[in-house]
Amino acid sequence: MRHNVFRVVCIIVSLLLLLVSVQYVSDLWPTAIVGALQMQIGVVCLAIILLSAFFVRHWYSLLLGTACVVLIAHPILALREFAQAPEPSAVPALRLLSIKIVDEKVDDAALGQAIDEANADILVVTSASSLASRRDLARQSYPFRVGCDDPASSRCTVMLLSRRPLADPRFQQLSPIGSELAAASLSIDGTRVRVFATRLSKMWFDTFHNFELFTITRTLRETREPVLLAGDFSAPVIVSDMRWFLGNNRLSNAYPEPATWPVSFGPLGISNDHVFFKAPIAVLSLKRTDERAQSGYISLLSDVAIKME
Repeated sequence: MRHNVFRVVCIIVSLLLLLVSVQYVSDLWPTAIVGALQMQIGVVCLAIILLSAFFVRHWYSLLLGTACVVLIAHPILALREFAQAPEPSAVPALRLLSIKIVDEKVDDAALGQAIDEANADILVVTSASSLASRRDLARQSYPFRVGCDDPASSRCTVMLLSRRPLADPRFQQLSPIGSELAAASLSIDGTRVRVFATRLSKMWFDTFHNFELFTITRTLRETREPVLLAGDFSAPVIVSDMRWFLGNNRLSNAYPEPATWPVSFGPLGISNDHVFFKAPIAVLSLKRTDERAQSGYISLLSDVAIKME
């Protein structure tokens, strides 16, 4: 009986590992979600194999266990590929708060309290649903803003708000399904910086995610100022199109990044929300401020510095 169970377990684990491995030989969009959860799937498969080894010892268990370790190790290394360690002597010059609304029923008063407690200079707000009803959120504290100015002609899913004056504000649609990009320039310690806020479509919605990253890339290549880019990218940095995006735009990410999806997974999930940057900008810290994940929103707080040449 136990040998039969062992065979079934080996077949299931083999199929899961094969499914995860498909992403290394083919860039098919249906495998994106599997690739994003590669580390979590690898850990689960390894736990199953170790448990089965208590009942049946076989060389195939060792083979599957080794494959699991490889599939776990690769995303760990990939997460550090574009990470840039902050300089110990760097002094924060800007604080950025990124809030993703995951429950439309969340009270504006609760959002306002979280925003006030963060005391950030820049606020990025994203949501899968329209933010039109919240376009006056924190207006007194953040009088300068981009996004949701004309809800009739946009989905209104991202807003860029600032305590400091913003120059050259821009807002654009990224794809036919309505993903958006907000941008503006501001001065940080005498350095003019271009700040972007975005929300992308889910990476398993056909090829829209790739197209949106390509559209942002075209915008970044026209930007001559240092770049600070934050928002909900609906994908971790280990998937292929995100790695292409960071590499081609020479962007760095903070490490480690807090997990933000699925919400129910807590710290065991993946990082879909990011803060990317390009020298001389450096992100000194990135932390999640709603650790219990019961607030109806996800908030990331980061301290930003300008590195001296």
